[in-house]
Amino acid sequence: MRFSQTYWLNYKNLKPERVSWHEGLNVIIGPNASGKTNTLEALSMLCGWGQPRRTKLKDLINWDVNGGAKLYSRFSGEEEISVLIKINERRSIKISGKQGNASVLRIYVPSLSFWSDDVRLVEGPPAVRRNFLNQLCAVLVPLYARKLYYYKKLLRHRNFCLRRGQPDGLIIKAMAPLAAWLWSYRRTITDLLKIGLKEISNDLLEFDFDIDIKEGSEGFFDDPLEGFYKSLFALKKEELNKRVSLVGPHRDDLVITVAGRSATQALSRGQRRKLSVALMLAAAKVVECKMKRRPIILLDEVASELDQEAKLDLIKALLKGGWQVIAATADDRVSDFPGKVLRIYQGGIST
Repeated sequence: MRFSQTYWLNYKNLKPERVSWHEGLNVIIGPNASGKTNTLEALSMLCGWGQPRRTKLKDLINWDVNGGAKLYSRFSGEEEISVLIKINERRSIKISGKQGNASVLRIYVPSLSFWSDDVRLVEGPPAVRRNFLNQLCAVLVPLYARKLYYYKKLLRHRNFCLRRGQPDGLIIKAMAPLAAWLWSYRRTITDLLKIGLKEISNDLLEFDFDIDIKEGSEGFFDDPLEGFYKSLFALKKEELNKRVSLVGPHRDDLVITVAGRSATQALSRGQRRKLSVALMLAAAKVVECKMKRRPIILLDEVASELDQEAKLDLIKALLKGGWQVIAATADDRVSDFPGKVLRIYQGGIST
């Protein structure tokens, strides 16, 4: 799928404009605070994702106007659809004129968004890799985002009970099947990611590596439900002492090794950045293979952390993938860019 034309009204600092997109590579260039990230966030919402983290819906509406905000897009590719999102006290979604929701929209328009921190997938904290895995799972499995939401809600309740020394048996009973379900799908998606990485890494990387999921449990169990309960029993005293939950998907990590060593230790900074990019592109391969639709790729300042050689390799890989890519950067050195260049200043986009 791909964006054909978008329009927004009263969304943050973006000026009300219609923007036409190239079916291949697009780059948005502008100084800091010009609206680059806001543009990508609007596009991400049009693909079925929620508002940016730590942001309330009312904060998405331009402060200088009355009423709500609107986002609209026409999509083409595997099929032609339109999407209208209205933002006020609540968010409403219409897909080709019919009421829809975010889960359904993500099926129609699969997309992957990568922000500046994602280029540190290899060396960053486990939360960065969990977010990466969660995004990929949510694209491929419609129920995943909802299941994860309920799991996190129960996790907050359990941590509250642990801090207060209150019984948590009923919460554990509700958490256990959710944890097992999330682990089961994360295992499957990780295996698919390994396959995608084999193809991508041949074009980008000059070294071999291994990747696997390390679950937040006491070892690997064929039955994830059994593993959840046995791990709770093994870590019961430690949880009571620390007053925090130590078992569950919220403790997972993607472990990346090179010749048996941690990738963080074995690779140079540049190699770690290139491996992070390979992970992003492998995720796109997995989405395309499983959903039979080409995903839209949104990149926010990802290339700014790469050297010139790595940037050229990234562009070649994106062209080879055939996906629509919309990237944002403050770097205006884009001579001979094989796509459409748009410039943004104070919320206004021009070509």
